[in-house]
Amino acid sequence: MENGFRGYHPFVLFFYYVCVGVLAMYFNHPLFLLVACLVLIGVNSTHDKGKALKKWIPMLIGMSTIIILVNPFLNSRGTTIFFYFRGKQVTLEATMYGIVMALSLVIILLMFISFNLILNGNKFLFVFSKFLPKTAFLTMLVIRFVPLLKRRFDEINDVQRIRGMTIASGTIRERAKSAMVMLQILLTWSLEEAIETADSMKARGYGIGKRSPYVPYKMDKRDKGWLLTLMLLFSVCIAGGIFGYGKIIIYPELGTLQFYLFDWVMLVCMTLLMSFPLLVEGREQVKWKFSM
Repeated sequence: MENGFRGYHPFVLFFYYVCVGVLAMYFNHPLFLLVACLVLIGVNSTHDKGKALKKWIPMLIGMSTIIILVNPFLNSRGTTIFFYFRGKQVTLEATMYGIVMALSLVIILLMFISFNLILNGNKFLFVFSKFLPKTAFLTMLVIRFVPLLKRRFDEINDVQRIRGMTIASGTIRERAKSAMVMLQILLTWSLEEAIETADSMKARGYGIGKRSPYVPYKMDKRDKGWLLTLMLLFSVCIAGGIFGYGKIIIYPELGTLQFYLFDWVMLVCMTLLMSFPLLVEGREQVKWKFSM
């Protein structure tokens, strides 16, 4: 049994990530995006104490910095000019667009870090197996393929290093030769296991009849309650965005960043929606503390 956020029905979890992904691209006010980014950092910290997040932090910081610094020099749109660089104007609007784009991408990446930790293979298959069984199975294999290849390559590299073959030292020709040998071993290993997997699936009759889930997830009152809550908050955010709340005009001239009453309402609704895992985990911690 899984507790906390992981213990909810796969449809509830999947709908949460859909909401986060949509809102990350829907709102473009910097404050909205900054709050969403901070909330998702907290969400990832509750999953595995931030171990997966720490591996991505250097890349996220580097990517954001590059986008924010480079975009004003590549995009000359806007009316508020800071200065000229080699005949091209560097504008406030282009800088703000770079900040918004960087924050949106960071939110999407943070969402997928959490997604990979929470929606494992069985849950992912459960969500899509009734509608797209073959596509869901293929997608799960693709998601699993890259980390699996990396783990196998590390094992091959450790074994070959004991034998004196390494890609970390020597001439370029020697490194390339060692890398090709390791790559050949990796591909042979992967193809051989793929054939064994296909034979095993065929022997077990995969695809002949209706697929039954390995874990029979059932939606209870708790799941239905949170699903309705998420749908309500998501609907309010979408409706508010239609009327322009939570959004700013960037081009051709940067609009006001002033917050109105309904902007605050949208911000609270978005924060509550994205804080769903934090609320669940916090409630679990409180229950655990008072049960001792």
